[in-house]
Amino acid sequence: MKLKSSNIFSPVNVLLIIVNIIVFNIISNNIFTRIDLTENRVYSLSNVTKEILQELPEQLTIKAYFTRDLPIPYNDIRPKVKGQLAEMQAHGKGNFRFEFYDPGDEENLKKEAERFRIEPMQVKVVKSDKVEFKLAYMGMVLIYEDRQEVIPTVQSLGNLEYEIVSKIIRITSAETQSIGFLEGHGEPALREEMSQLDQQLRKMYDLKTVNLTDRYTVPDDIDLLCVIGPKEDIPEKDRFAIDQFLMKGGKLLLAINKVKAELSQMKAERSPLRIDPWTQNYGFSFKDQLVMDKSAPTLPFQTQTRYGRQITLVHYPLFPELANFNREITALKALRQVRLYFPCAIDTSFATEMDSVDITPMFWSSEKSSIQSEPYDINPLTQRYKYVFDMANIPLGAVITGKFTSFWKDKSIPKDEDDNPITDEDIIPESPETRIVAIGDANFIHDQYIVPNLDNLTMMLNLVDWLVQDERLISIRSRQVSSRPIKEVTNATRRTVKYANLLIPPLLVIAFGLFRWRIRNSARKMSLRDFSYRNQGGKTL
Repeated sequence: MKLKSSNIFSPVNVLLIIVNIIVFNIISNNIFTRIDLTENRVYSLSNVTKEILQELPEQLTIKAYFTRDLPIPYNDIRPKVKGQLAEMQAHGKGNFRFEFYDPGDEENLKKEAERFRIEPMQVKVVKSDKVEFKLAYMGMVLIYEDRQEVIPTVQSLGNLEYEIVSKIIRITSAETQSIGFLEGHGEPALREEMSQLDQQLRKMYDLKTVNLTDRYTVPDDIDLLCVIGPKEDIPEKDRFAIDQFLMKGGKLLLAINKVKAELSQMKAERSPLRIDPWTQNYGFSFKDQLVMDKSAPTLPFQTQTRYGRQITLVHYPLFPELANFNREITALKALRQVRLYFPCAIDTSFATEMDSVDITPMFWSSEKSSIQSEPYDINPLTQRYKYVFDMANIPLGAVITGKFTSFWKDKSIPKDEDDNPITDEDIIPESPETRIVAIGDANFIHDQYIVPNLDNLTMMLNLVDWLVQDERLISIRSRQVSSRPIKEVTNATRRTVKYANLLIPPLLVIAFGLFRWRIRNSARKMSLRDFSYRNQGGKTL
């Protein structure tokens, strides 16, 4: 039986086709199928994101203000953001919706965007060999009940999922967790010298400086206290305040330089910090030694020669590049490479005598390491031949967990300048279950030392999330890790690969030529035999 074309366009069939198209569109709008072959599935929503979207208690609305028809490299941002939000909406179970606007020449939309603190940015447009500048909107606002969170500008798509999800968690949480940064002892200023860390942490947490000059306790609303790079000794009353903060269950992150190094002056000396007895009470200490590592970058240094000053590339082992991470710690699971700057080793032996705490190294130096004790030599041209890299796996970071005993247990409370106890409260002798992270370097998170494609900033952000026990964000942020260090090989392997690359390609060409020559030679001989056979056959006939 033949199907007539007129039957296809019958009213019933047309109606069925329309219904099928509508049903297909409804289904495709709520179900996404995507093949993502990237290592960390960076182009797919993580399971954590899907869970957060499905658990939204009330409706959350995103208003996105994006200008159309932008030039390269901004032209693909708008459609990809829209696609990302559409995929999120499909998992939001009706409580996630978004609206897209192009302010263009509409003054009402421009005023609305600016009311949400979304300011336009200038982009360069080339038309008819002329360079013009155009104002473009590329921001969004999240609205939940009576609260708002703003992403003023979306210039990178690599971390968009993390940006949105961190804002969702912040806007839907009843309380925002606070992170304190100790100051008053020469610590680097958070907004000025660690601005990248400051910018990223403020998306999720309230950041506060903690100055103990005129007070004797860490504020009660601090969930995590960060002590990063003090250049002066921490007085007893400040250590007492930190100790009692820990005894109340607070989390502590210590990033310490035990050697004060000035690369511009090629000078290093022991830090004035005298905190060893204090930290040993918690199960660890920072050694007064510089760790050196064969796994390190080659850097340009200015040298003086008889022909004047010139730039020389030198392998600098005092900037070790770490790839040995404890993958059992969630915060370090996806890291690839972190560079430290004049790090010191961490002595973990003190915890072995303690029953109530456990100490776990977080990362180590490579198999070819060394240490440098006082007097220190950081000049790359004088120290590079002095040391034998015969040590391995020196711990440079550690996490200590458990119930800590106060350093001031069975001791007197520190006294003020008038010889009076600094507090009337009783000493808390033991902490509940809590955590300390110790890192033998404070330079790794400074703006001047952060290098693109290394994971220094990611590691610090992950450790903060992990310490305050909001581990959900780690799995999203860590998918964007981009460093791919080459595995260290022996000199023999390196020479083998080198000569193989030099010899194998021409040998393959020669072998192919010989193969073709043999085939053509055989074919010619066969043709000659056939020709000779036919000629002989003709004579016989």
